[in-house]
Amino acid sequence: MKKTIYIVNTPRQIADRQVYIQSFCEAWINSGGKWVNKGKWIKNRFLTFFFKLLAYCHFSLGKKERVYVVPSRGGHLLKSAVPYCFHGEIVPMLWDCWPSTHDTLVRHLKLLNCRTCFVTSSDVAKLLTGKMPKVKFVHLPEGVDVDDYQEGCLLRDRNIDVFEMGRQHLYYHRRLLEGNTNNAFSHIYNRSKKSILFDNFKELTYQMACAKIVICFPRSMTNPLNDCNISTLTIRYWEAMLSRSILLGHCPQELIGLIGYNPVIEADFVDPCAQIKSILMHIDDYQKLVDHNREVALRYAPWSIRINDLRKNLKEMHY
Repeated sequence: MKKTIYIVNTPRQIADRQVYIQSFCEAWINSGGKWVNKGKWIKNRFLTFFFKLLAYCHFSLGKKERVYVVPSRGGHLLKSAVPYCFHGEIVPMLWDCWPSTHDTLVRHLKLLNCRTCFVTSSDVAKLLTGKMPKVKFVHLPEGVDVDDYQEGCLLRDRNIDVFEMGRQHLYYHRRLLEGNTNNAFSHIYNRSKKSILFDNFKELTYQMACAKIVICFPRSMTNPLNDCNISTLTIRYWEAMLSRSILLGHCPQELIGLIGYNPVIEADFVDPCAQIKSILMHIDDYQKLVDHNREVALRYAPWSIRINDLRKNLKEMHY
């Protein structure tokens, strides 16, 4: 008997600073997919512990008539899957599956009897396939809702020279600070782990559209020891392309393979400040590049085109 497929939806909130899971859920729902909203109980630590304990005791984890696509970060799968795992089969859709989470993730996948698992990194799909060959790991490239992002004004009219958000390449970041002692260019970045560059997602998209240059490095370069050289397309690349900002850093092969060219200007590690000053002095020369990058991102970035691939894979696995 054909099973009914639902997504465990995470609705947007005004205070959200990132909406990568929310926009994925919205694409599923907008395509006509069924959904259930994530319960508010998940913020209750006692109930979360109780449900997880039931799951570890294999309380009614057999195959059911429903299928739940569960969006989650890799290390939080079990928390995201309860209580839906008690009355339906779980199909994870996972972000942030870094090697440090793999032992926990494999344990949860086995506990939940998962047959199929979607991940946003092709490297992770290969690694996990080696650990669990009986599970079908499917690479579903990172996507966004392109309507969330503004194209902004021309590069020459923007008021932020360099926008370096989130995880930093420590060596490159240090060279930027050392070389920009006279504040030759404006540089926005997280000054500490607790510092906040924007209060909500709407403010983030506004700042991105005001930036001439956005620094983008894959995690394989920012955390090489912890993450086994996993290089993957992240939301930051799409955000910069859709905002018509210049991407400066390094491009993951996933993005090149997806769109057919490298949209990123390779970072100069010897004298990064000289490179940035040169770009800013010739900023008009980069307008055609960022215009083209946005056009390409509008075609390749939407979650809506990924949903078709997700449904196709579910159908092939007889869901």
